[in-house]
Amino acid sequence: MTETEAELQLRVWKDLAISKQVLMMAATDALKLDANCTPQELKLALETTIQRSRDAELDVSKAREQARLDVAAVEQQLAESRKSLAAVEAALAEAQANQQKLQQQILNDRNNNELQLKKLKESLAEKERAIKAISTTLSDTPENVVKKLKTLKKQKMDESDARKKAEEALATLRKEKQKLEQTVKELQAAQEKSGEEEIAA
Repeated sequence: MTETEAELQLRVWKDLAISKQVLMMAATDALKLDANCTPQELKLALETTIQRSRDAELDVSKAREQARLDVAAVEQQLAESRKSLAAVEAALAEAQANQQKLQQQILNDRNNNELQLKKLKESLAEKERAIKAISTTLSDTPENVVKKLKTLKKQKMDESDARKKAEEALATLRKEKQKLEQTVKELQAAQEKSGEEEIAA
C-alpha cells in the first residue's frame, strides 16, 4: 500500500519539525540557553554569538597582522643581530690576529733587548778591564808622581820661556818691519822728488 501525498507531506513536515527541534536544542545547548526559550531569544543569542564570532575573527585577523608585523620586526632585528655578530666576529678575528702579531713583536723585541743587553754587558766588561788597566798604569808611587809633576812644571816653564822668546823675536821683527817701511817711504819720496827735478830740467 502506497502512501498518499498528504501522508508523505505530513511525514516530511514531521521530520522537519523534529530536525528543527533537534537543531534548536543543539543551538540552545551550545548557546547555554534555556531549552524552552523563544525563537526571538534564540535569534538574539545567535546574532550575538555570530557578532562575537565576527569580532573574534576581526581580532584574530588583527592579531595575525600584528603577529606578522612583530615577526617581520623580529626577523629584521635578527638580521641586524646577525650582521652585528658578523662584524663583531670579524673585529674579534682581527683583534686576535693583531694580538698574535703584538705577541710575536714583543717576543722579538725581548730577544733583541736580551741580545743588546748581552752586548752592552760585554762592552761594559771590556771598558771596565780597560779602566782597570789604566788605573793600574796610573797608580804610581808618590815618588813617580812627584817626578811627573816636576817634569810637567819644567815643560810649562820651557813653554813659557819659548813663548817669551817668540814674543821678543816678533817685537824685533815688527820694529824692523817699521824701519823697512819707513825706508821704503823715504826712498819713494826721494824717487818722486828726483823724478820731478828731471822733469823741471
